[in-house]
Amino acid sequence: MKWTKKWVSALLALSILGAVGCTGPSPTTNATKPGPSTPTTGATKPDASTTTPQTGKTTQGIDLSKIQAMKPGEYLIDSKGQYPMKVKVVLKEKSIDQVVLVEQTETPTVAEAALREMPKRIVEKQDIYLDAVSGATNTSKGILQAVRMAIEKAGGKPEQFKHSESGQGGEKKDPRPTMGSRTLPSQWDETYDVIVVGGGFAGLSAAYTASKNGAKVVLIEKMPVVGGNSQINGGVYASYTSKLADTLYPKLKLKPDTAEKHIEDTIKGGDYMSDIKLVKNFVYGAPVFLDLMLDNGLKVRESITRPGGHYGYRTYTTEHGIGADIVKVQKELLAKTDTKVQLNTKMVQIYRETEGNGRVLGIQVRDHEGKLRAIKAEKGVILASGGFSGNVAMRQKHVPALTKDLPTTNHVGATGEGIPMAQEIGANTIQMSYIQLYPFANPNSGVLDAFAVIPFSGPSSGIVYVDVQGKRYVNEGERRDVCSRAAQNSGGFPTFSIFGQDIVEKGGFITKEQLADGIKAERIFKADTLEELAKKINEHQFKEKTIAMDGKKLAETIQKHNGFVAAGKDPDFGKVIDKGVMMKVDRAPYYAIPQWPSVHHTMGGLAITEKTEVMDIWNQVIPGLYAAGEVVGGVHGTNRLGSNAIPDAAVHGWIAGEVVTKGSVPTFVPKN
Repeated sequence: MKWTKKWVSALLALSILGAVGCTGPSPTTNATKPGPSTPTTGATKPDASTTTPQTGKTTQGIDLSKIQAMKPGEYLIDSKGQYPMKVKVVLKEKSIDQVVLVEQTETPTVAEAALREMPKRIVEKQDIYLDAVSGATNTSKGILQAVRMAIEKAGGKPEQFKHSESGQGGEKKDPRPTMGSRTLPSQWDETYDVIVVGGGFAGLSAAYTASKNGAKVVLIEKMPVVGGNSQINGGVYASYTSKLADTLYPKLKLKPDTAEKHIEDTIKGGDYMSDIKLVKNFVYGAPVFLDLMLDNGLKVRESITRPGGHYGYRTYTTEHGIGADIVKVQKELLAKTDTKVQLNTKMVQIYRETEGNGRVLGIQVRDHEGKLRAIKAEKGVILASGGFSGNVAMRQKHVPALTKDLPTTNHVGATGEGIPMAQEIGANTIQMSYIQLYPFANPNSGVLDAFAVIPFSGPSSGIVYVDVQGKRYVNEGERRDVCSRAAQNSGGFPTFSIFGQDIVEKGGFITKEQLADGIKAERIFKADTLEELAKKINEHQFKEKTIAMDGKKLAETIQKHNGFVAAGKDPDFGKVIDKGVMMKVDRAPYYAIPQWPSVHHTMGGLAITEKTEVMDIWNQVIPGLYAAGEVVGGVHGTNRLGSNAIPDAAVHGWIAGEVVTKGSVPTFVPKN
């Protein structure tokens, strides 16, 4: 059965005082429906509060004689908690008879207690100045405000419905100050509905979605061009299905994947430290975003691979094996909207009020001329400012071993300053010490170039990883952190990926141009025999050092591995071998790619809800602040499976753009 939000709200209302009814929302906002209330519906005032004729007081001691008479009736009110809500308020001449939540999209885990308890308290206490339900201030205030508005519409005086000694319409005074900005701009230089900070996969997706939903959007990017790390990403995208799936799976003789298996592999790959709600978000959204890209010109290679850590064939590779292929399509889509893009513009502060809802109001930036400007966000700020692999001090703070001696695959702008700026106004972080190395980067520079993607894509096709002695050192199908540690413990530098002509021609993830460019750049070595291949490897320097790989040992290693492929079993390392898919390395020419671990991805970052709302250190939502992409933590656990990065960033960017503008998540997000 499919449950709508209206039905969910109705069922919630039914739990209030045991007998609560719900009418459909009025077609007009803040509308009044005069007339007697139905005695059998609504959050009804208890019989114990009936008025006695002698004193005019209820048995609870509330003197109703002094309350100004109101126009009895049913009032449907548009209010706002964390998000817009509709509240039905039924008033009698001098009392509040019912309070019913007709429609709401509040965060369930945060707002549940307020949605259940606040209407009941208002009716029981005949008070609209009650303390908020702890941990759900915004939701509580939204309900109280709705009743206040109804009383005003009925001609009553809200201040006469204050009977609690401590009630102030907010939580009891906390001795700890609200974390926010000491000073706020007296005047804003610019105003938009939505501010997006960062122009990678997540930011471009968020800006596009918010703009398509009618919002006035500005995208702030500190670099001279949009794209960031996304531009130099390996162009590999995990999606359990796509519009191409029905054609490619049978053609490649592969078993179709499922969302459940993708979720399972992702959570297992992160040592069960992922937030399953966030994993489900991007897994179910992955084909939706991929199809959008394909519909707008993205081209992918004719392959679906099963890289390390994945146990389903779900990874697509873009035409040029680089994230810029996707960024190009995103930029073209964004250019068709009214989004304003400000380059060379760096966020330097997030503005959050310390009173009221503690809402994020906007940001301060330093523009390309060095001027400071205050930009206001009427609906919200979306942080898509990326991770911190390029910030040695920041990454070493969490993992001391990641010193400046370790290179990074990231671009120079991957410094992660969006995280401490959010912390400055109270944001919480999660799993900051989970930092991933990419095992197959260029050993001389640490760069993830187009050739470094080949070792990642090749395990299911039969690529073999060997050390400086020409021996296997790891299960090639293992996840990235395992492969990186195994390389570092292999006893030499660097390691190599070995493959033959069959994998080049039939694997589908290596293009002729890519192979030729790699050979020309001496990033790929080519030879007619494995012994000659070892000789070519030995002729090259790696960080000004040479190695002495034994050609015979290399040939023996590959011959042994070929036997495992034929048998469908790897007794040495336990690699999963899919017969008919994995190929032997037994046809010349043969190829080798040198590789070595490089700091690649920071799995930790800001703590968010499944709606991409940023949480504070007390596990409460910070109103008006959202985040998506590598700036976020909790999605991948201890280790991110390769090819999950793009769908994670792009899909959560999409969700953020939808939530900030509409208050609800896209339809692809699972309901349970």
